This record gives sequence, structure tokens and C-alpha cells, in this order.
Amino acid sequence: MKKKIILTGSEGLIGKRLISHLEKNFIVRKADLKLGVDLTNEIHVKKFFKKNNNCEYLINLHGLNEHVSKNQVSKKKKKKILDKKEFNSFFQNNVYSVYLTSEYFVKYSKNPKGIINFSSIYSLISPNHKIYNQTKNIFYVSSKFAVNGLTKYFATLYGKKIKVNAIANHGIAWKQPKSFIRKISNYIPKNRLMHVEDLYGILDLLCSEKSNYINGSIIVLDGGYSSW
Repeated sequence: MKKKIILTGSEGLIGKRLISHLEKNFIVRKADLKLGVDLTNEIHVKKFFKKNNNCEYLINLHGLNEHVSKNQVSKKKKKKILDKKEFNSFFQNNVYSVYLTSEYFVKYSKNPKGIINFSSIYSLISPNHKIYNQTKNIFYVSSKFAVNGLTKYFATLYGKKIKVNAIANHGIAWKQPKSFIRKISNYIPKNRLMHVEDLYGILDLLCSEKSNYINGSIIVLDGGYSSW
């Protein structure tokens, strides 16, 4: 019988493309704002995890991201002072929501085995500002650093019961301008951006008994970007 897992952010860029792979080995329960589950709302989160209490793994893929667009690489813009509203948006969606999902998964799951959070390579190092004409949002970067902190906190608090880890991945190839892809690829030893398929192996490992002693780790998937 297939095990059940929860995938938050199931309707996002990566989530939609991960589903087909995950469903080969698991029954996937999806949680996403587009499906009516606001992961920053405690009532929504509590209700969802209480209903889906037979899942063994939680993959926290959701969050507020920054996608590189044509405007970000076409011309240099004057740096603006970010406001509290922007700060709250990133930390509500990237930090508080991960706290809520993790807490209620541990509380309600009948047989919890693992939590996998997604942070970012920019949760470990600063963005290379030379790559971006419009710099990465500092609140996005700092919120991803906080995801690593939450991961380690939960790993130490609940480590006897479950394993809690994070994946610090680089950007996924999507619809970025070719000029940007060429520029950033020069800084990646693998000479390309990530593909969603690059996530399959590590997720298969972390959602299995083979990774039982991996706990509190921030696993880097960046093609060697952070090795320079």
C-alpha cells in the first residue's frame, strides 16, 4: 500500500511538475491557496492537518518567491527602500506558514516520519549582486535563512520522533531571459540552472527509511554554485 504525503505549494511552478513523480510512489495530499488552503491562516492549517492525519511525510514547498523577469535584467533600476508591508508578506508566507504546517503535522499525524522544507541557496549565501540588474529582495533572502533556522529547531525538538531537513536549491530553469541564463550559468560549475527532475532523487531518499539518520541537515542542490 502506498504511503501518504502532504505537499504544500502543490499548484506552484515546481509543485505541479513534482506531482507526477511523487504519485508513482505515494498518495499525495495537496495544500495550496489555489485549492482553498491559506497556509498563513492557523484555522485553515489546523483543519487541513487534522483531516489528513494519516500522512507520514510533509514536504513544505510553498512560499513567496522572486522570479527573474525580463524587467529585472533589461535595465538597472534605482534601489528602493523596502517597507514593513513587504517584510510582513515574505515572513508570513515563507516563515510563519512553515512554522504552522510543521507544528500541526507533528501534532496531528498518527505516524509522522519526516518533514522536508525548501529554503534556497540564498538561505546560506548572499546573492551575487553582479548577476542581477535589480537586486534580490533582502526580505526574501532573510526569510529563507529563517527557514533553515526553523528546520534545525524542529530537528532538535522532535528528532527522536521524526527527521526534519531542508533542501537549499538553486533557481529552477523556467522562462528566464536567455541573457540572464547565460550570465548565471557562468557561475554554476554544472553550467546550467536546475531542472525539476534534479529534485527527484533527494526527495525519494528523504521520504524513505534509507534517510532515517539524516536530521537537521540543510542539503545543497546548486550544481556547485556555492563551491567557488
